[in-house]
Amino acid sequence: MSGRTDRAVTRAAVTLCALFILTPAVVSILVAVSANSARGLLGDGVTGDWLALAWEQMGETLRRSAGVAIAVVAANLLVGGPLAMWLARSTSRWTRAVSFLATLPLAIPGIALSIGLITLYPELRPSGALLFFGHVLVTLPFALAALTPVFAEPALQTCEDVAASLGSSNPRVLLTVTLPMSTTAIVQSVITVFALSFGEFNISFFVNPPASPMAPFALFDAYATQRLELASAKTMLFMACVVPLLLVTVAAQRARQGKE
Repeated sequence: MSGRTDRAVTRAAVTLCALFILTPAVVSILVAVSANSARGLLGDGVTGDWLALAWEQMGETLRRSAGVAIAVVAANLLVGGPLAMWLARSTSRWTRAVSFLATLPLAIPGIALSIGLITLYPELRPSGALLFFGHVLVTLPFALAALTPVFAEPALQTCEDVAASLGSSNPRVLLTVTLPMSTTAIVQSVITVFALSFGEFNISFFVNPPASPMAPFALFDAYATQRLELASAKTMLFMACVVPLLLVTVAAQRARQGKE
């Protein structure tokens, strides 16, 4: 009986959390396709005009944010991949210190981190390089969290040792053993970093030059200065860029758990 009660409580809690998260999204979608939400959701009929106007105003901003996010993903793979491997397998006494420094940005408020970057490297701000480095700082800890445990798994290291003992070179072991066995974690890392960079507000607001706003700031400005229908339509476009990727992350996690 206790087990059934626990499961029922868990399901109820999950359901409430899902409703709490999904209800605002559903309402935002309904507002975005309403001709005039002031008269009630869908009260004056359904229209796609707000979405068309939102794309006209925000399309370039979304492309810019996606471009930055892709570059941040690439940097996380190039830097975070080898660093995660080193943290997972090195016996150096410096691993703990490096791990602490890599995750330190998570403990610093985004506003303080942004102000610190602007103060230290003002010359990098106009080019957008400071925005890129700021995004890398706040996303790298999540890439390391996804990759380090996988690279530390004994089963992976055993397979690598077997391949090496059969004469495979280090690059061949990496390409034929390490990467295929780490695919799920790499996919999770890529999608998580992309979503975090795409939706990062503090760095995008304070560090980025105002002439080229990023998607989070565009949403903030829309809700502050424009009609609710248009702001909701822009929210729909934003969610369309991020939500499918998050669903892929969930699917990848379930696939990994199924294999285990």
